[in-house]
Formats: sequence, structure tokens, C-alpha cells
Amino acid sequence: MEKFTLAVSKRQAKTPNQLRREGLIPGTLYGAGVASENIQFCAKEFGHLPAAAYSHMIELDYEGQKINALIRQVQRKSTKDFVYTVELYRVDLSKKLTVSVPLKFIGVCPAVQAGGIPVENYQQAELECLPSQIPDFVEIDMSTIQTVDGCIHFGEVKVPEGVKILNPHDEIVVKIVAPKAAPTPKEAAAAKK
Repeated sequence: MEKFTLAVSKRQAKTPNQLRREGLIPGTLYGAGVASENIQFCAKEFGHLPAAAYSHMIELDYEGQKINALIRQVQRKSTKDFVYTVELYRVDLSKKLTVSVPLKFIGVCPAVQAGGIPVENYQQAELECLPSQIPDFVEIDMSTIQTVDGCIHFGEVKVPEGVKILNPHDEIVVKIVAPKAAPTPKEAAAAKK
């Protein structure tokens, strides 16, 4: 797993808007058994973090101290890629935690080759594991679906040892459906009436 880093510092005695105008993002660092701290970091540096950093542990350089953390919440302006504030969760490497990890659909699906259409119900899986065991993604092997109306449930998904899927095991991750048939000329005429 790739390691992501971010330099953070204690928040200056300025309003959040003043910090944003200076190119900084105000944030909060919290965790179990430790006091919450107000921090700040460079907006440009945060913007360079890849999407994978949002579901993986990042290493904070907190004024010379190395802290492992997860991005728990990012508050953005809805119409722009402008970040208002970020919540970072301090991670204890010896305790299991819950994370959302992207799904990666792999393999050639015989049911799709036969004309079926895949319907993906989920793009992420909720996992429980130690911070060092967080996978980059969870693979969904589409080659196991042989027929139209076939599907894969969370209970059938394979994950590394020590990793537990928290999604209900009877939930359908992906299903192959038959394509909708074009209406006959009679059905099309009846629909226009």
C-alpha cells in the first residue's frame, strides 16, 4: 500500500476565512482517548493527494511528530472543488477500525458476453481491519457470473485474512440483467395514445 503524507501545524489565531485566503485549510485532528486539536495545512498540498488517500491511512508530519491518521470528513463547496474544512482521525495502529474501500470489478463475465448488462449496486465496501491491513481495493470477480440474472453477494466476496466485510452478506454487489427489448410497432403506437 502506498503511503501518503501531509504536513500539518497548529492552527493560527485567525478566522477560518483568513486562513483560506492565505491558501490554508483549517481542520480538526481527533481520536479515541486524545483531546481534539485545531490544525491547518496547505490547500495546494492537500489538493495533490490522490483519491486513494481518502480511504487509506496518511502520515501527518505534525510539527516534526509523525502521526497516522484517516481522512474522516471533507467539507466542500458543492459547486466548486473548494475545501472548507477537513476532519482527520488519529489512528491507533494496534486497534481495528472501520474504513470504506473501493470495489474493483475484474474478469470477463460470460453473462455480459451473452448480452447481459451489469448493474453495480455498490462502489465501495465497508471493512473492519487493522490499519496496516487496509487493502487498496476489494476485487469483485465478474467471471463467476455465468448467466443473465446471476449476481454476486457480499458474502461471496473474498478479502485478505484479518479483514472483515461489514456490509450485509446477503446484499447484492453486482447483478447481470437482460437488456430491455425495443417496443414492437404496436406497443410504440399504443404508448403514443
